[in-house]
Amino acid sequence: MVYFLLLSVVTIFCVGVIAFQSAKASIQQLVFDRLEVTATLKEEALNLWVENQKNATVSLAQLPDIKTATAILLTANLPSPQWQEAYHQIKQFMASALAAKPDFKEVQLLTADGGKIIFSTDSRSEGQSRWQEQYFKQGLKNTFVQNVYFSSATHHPTLTISTPIIGDNQNKLAVLVAHFNLKRMEEIVFDQIGLGKTGATYLVDRYQNVVTEGRNHLPTQVDSPGIKAALRGQDGRKIYLNYAGIPVIGVYRWLEQRELALLVEMHLSQADAPAHRLAWIILSVGLTSAVILALGVYLLARQITRPILAITHTATQVSDGDLTLVAPVTTDDEIGQLAIAFNRMTRQLRRLYAGLEEKVVLLQQKEAQLRDSFIQLKKEKQTVEAQKTQLTQAYEEITLLNQRLQTENLDLMAELQVQNQRLYQLLEAIPLGVVVINSAGKLYYTNQVVKELLGTEVFFSDPPLNLYIYSNSKSDPPKLYPLENLPLFKALHQGIGSVDQLEVQYLDRMIPLQTWGTPIYDELGQIAYAIGVFQDITERRRAEEERQRFIEEMFEINCSLELALDEEEQLTDAAGRFVPNQFLSFLGYESLVDVRSGDAVQKEMSILFSDIRSFTQMSERMTPEDNFKFINAYLSRMEPAITENEGFIDKYIGDAIMALFGGSADDAVKAGISMLQRLSEYNLTRQRPERSPISIGIGINTGDLMLGIVGGKHRMDSTVISDAVNLAARLEELSKRYQIPLLISEHTFLRLEDPNIYSFRVIDKVRVKGKSEMVSVFEVFDADPPVLYRKKAATKTLFEQALILYHLEAFPESAECFEACLRENPSDQVAKIYLDRVLQSLSI
Repeated sequence: MVYFLLLSVVTIFCVGVIAFQSAKASIQQLVFDRLEVTATLKEEALNLWVENQKNATVSLAQLPDIKTATAILLTANLPSPQWQEAYHQIKQFMASALAAKPDFKEVQLLTADGGKIIFSTDSRSEGQSRWQEQYFKQGLKNTFVQNVYFSSATHHPTLTISTPIIGDNQNKLAVLVAHFNLKRMEEIVFDQIGLGKTGATYLVDRYQNVVTEGRNHLPTQVDSPGIKAALRGQDGRKIYLNYAGIPVIGVYRWLEQRELALLVEMHLSQADAPAHRLAWIILSVGLTSAVILALGVYLLARQITRPILAITHTATQVSDGDLTLVAPVTTDDEIGQLAIAFNRMTRQLRRLYAGLEEKVVLLQQKEAQLRDSFIQLKKEKQTVEAQKTQLTQAYEEITLLNQRLQTENLDLMAELQVQNQRLYQLLEAIPLGVVVINSAGKLYYTNQVVKELLGTEVFFSDPPLNLYIYSNSKSDPPKLYPLENLPLFKALHQGIGSVDQLEVQYLDRMIPLQTWGTPIYDELGQIAYAIGVFQDITERRRAEEERQRFIEEMFEINCSLELALDEEEQLTDAAGRFVPNQFLSFLGYESLVDVRSGDAVQKEMSILFSDIRSFTQMSERMTPEDNFKFINAYLSRMEPAITENEGFIDKYIGDAIMALFGGSADDAVKAGISMLQRLSEYNLTRQRPERSPISIGIGINTGDLMLGIVGGKHRMDSTVISDAVNLAARLEELSKRYQIPLLISEHTFLRLEDPNIYSFRVIDKVRVKGKSEMVSVFEVFDADPPVLYRKKAATKTLFEQALILYHLEAFPESAECFEACLRENPSDQVAKIYLDRVLQSLSI
């Protein structure tokens, strides 16, 4: 049977080897074709990505706003407002561009003469010179792509695209330089889709450096036959050892446009794995068949030899001592008779073994009894020895305790003497009189202050001291005070006590005193002593009398002042309803009486304009009386929102409000949000047909204005004059067009302490009347209903990206983004307006 199995295994092995070699060659050809397709796709994706970034950089440099602001940066003086305004405009626009284009890493503006960086999204680079860089030299001529190189500024692989900024006179103002993140390039290159677990794709430059920015598992420099062939400009495929010494199937190409070598590799072990699996399947099936055949032969032979093996097995176990077994009798032949004789012999052996076991049990019982007696004696001996040891230890501990107690008693006596001495020194040092008596009322101790104040025997003199109780009124005579009522003596029976108004007659003089009494208890809780403290309050009593006289005089003066102040406050409050007190304080006046026509001051402030939507149609349906009631109800709810945020109302213009904020721009924005929130609460009460809900529009701008008094001799009024005021009114009108409740200008936005605490998005750019500059407008939607707020927040990035594409005149892409916004938020009126503009532009 062994020879049969050996012949089967050899035949199966030969068949598996032939199948493996054939499958291996076919699979390697398929892997080469797959790697070729992957290399082609990645090369096209890389070229497309670089071309897109090049187009985006050129579009950015051709924007009119960028050109205008760049010209101002090059011509205006650094600290001038015009220069700062241009700088902030470029900064804001670049921030939007970086948010829309995450592949941008840093955008710089370099002067045409000298290559100095006058603006950078990374402010740390500003002021540096790049005149030696290739991207600056070539970027002056035309758009230039500097392929991946190791940047000396960032110490990382970088791709840079530069292009000139052409002025209105076709002169070259500057060079716009864009440094790009290589993360998208890495995503394209290192994507392993279709390459399996061991597949790898990577780029290598002319110096055999792997082009990567964040993959630390790759070595810095690599070398392999595929890399060398690609760097020589060859395209091909073959099997070789990669940079890690692992056999791979590889495809390599030289990307001429990118000046990089592209390698797509797969471990040879993974490529040959299907062929290995096929060979193992053939071997497994063949070996399984051989094993099944051998098993059949084995079962037939076992059926013949089973009775003999059973008797042999039983005899072996009986010889090992198991006499309970019985040999099976399966036939009537000689083997069956042998099994019967064997079973008779085992029965006789079992009877003899049972007798021996009974005798062994009796001997074991006697042995156990003797062992228990010995163990009991041993335990009693150990108990006696342990008791003796404990008595010895207890005697030693008692001796040591007695010695320690004697030492501690001596230390306590010495410490007690020291504490007593310190106590006496303390009592003599304090500036109060101290008297101590024992439980029988006898004098125990007095300090030097008491002796100087009242004499040696104090209250135990003969005749005794006279004590009096006095009052705050000089007309009341002093009353005699019993000696036994002193807190010192009462402390022996009633505990702690004190007297604040006590006089003692001593040596023909009256001494005012304040005294306290406190008991001192012994270790049994019984009163052993009483201590009394006395203080001479002559000076305090004199000071109190003077203070009382001063208080009475001041009270009379305050009564007169309060009457005068009440009258002045009434006049001030009445005038403040017409001319705000804040307005007067900005002019440097405290009272309306001091105001003169022509007084004015220039100040940077935030201006808020609000107006009720469709108020004309509403007022036509109401009587004049109802009109006034409605206006007053509305204005009374809006006024607290302004005053609580450090603002004041300059004037009411019918249903419109004009408010000023002299603090930060945040005060004006918070006031606008609060007005909209209060309006929502007010609208809850206007749910009837004759009381429909109302809506308002708010515009906020920040800037310099002239604040002052205008008018003639007999009629004057407060007012503000400035382009900033006109722009705020323009924003309020613009909120109607876009159907937005709250708009702020970029001047207000740039003066916010932290714009990120508000929910905002860029809406449009408007031109100030009589000015050439464009001003960005932002929507603040913190007060929107919760559902609308969440949808605007979710589509903010997509909306602003669509707005940038609109200004770049990329109308098809912009339309797609606006349509996506409306699918997410169908009630976005601004997105609808811009989508209509885009569709109109596409139809032209």
